[in-house]
Amino acid sequence: MTTKIETTENLNTLETEGHALGKAWKAIQRSDRKQITDFDLPLGKLMLALEAEASGGQIKKARLIACGINGIDRRRRNDAKHLAANWEELSPMVKRFTSTTALLAAWNKSKKADNADEPKADKPEQPKAEKASNVGQSEDKPKASMSASDIALEAMVQCEVNGIAIKDFMLALKEQLELLDESKVAA
Repeated sequence: MTTKIETTENLNTLETEGHALGKAWKAIQRSDRKQITDFDLPLGKLMLALEAEASGGQIKKARLIACGINGIDRRRRNDAKHLAANWEELSPMVKRFTSTTALLAAWNKSKKADNADEPKADKPEQPKAEKASNVGQSEDKPKASMSASDIALEAMVQCEVNGIAIKDFMLALKEQLELLDESKVAA
């Protein structure tokens, strides 16, 4: 019977500990959600006010120091600013998230999905041209012919640019000439 009592006490202790951890986790979750509304949202509003004060430009470091928010990571300040700027759209989603960064990422993803689903009727359809435009493309007219000397110089420049030894190039050129001669004889 002693074993039974120990097991029951052990289970009761584990269950009690588990319930306590579950309650603690819920408290952490609530506090994390509150962090979005109690810290990030006011920070974002402050950032928007400071940005407006700077006439839409970058907020000076001295101003951040004067306001006491220079120690907050710039990414956190940026996320908070986006949260405050889009609060009307984001407020219904807050209950599902414990992080402003995750909230903004999910919101951006949903916006992209919404934009992809919408038909692109904003742009009027352009009438299709019967003939394709070849503006900026080379025409079929023959280019000014290059002399053998020009071609040889171009080949040497390409060897230099690509780090190919002249001897290797000459061997490859001879092989190509031989292949060309063989194909002419076969035809």
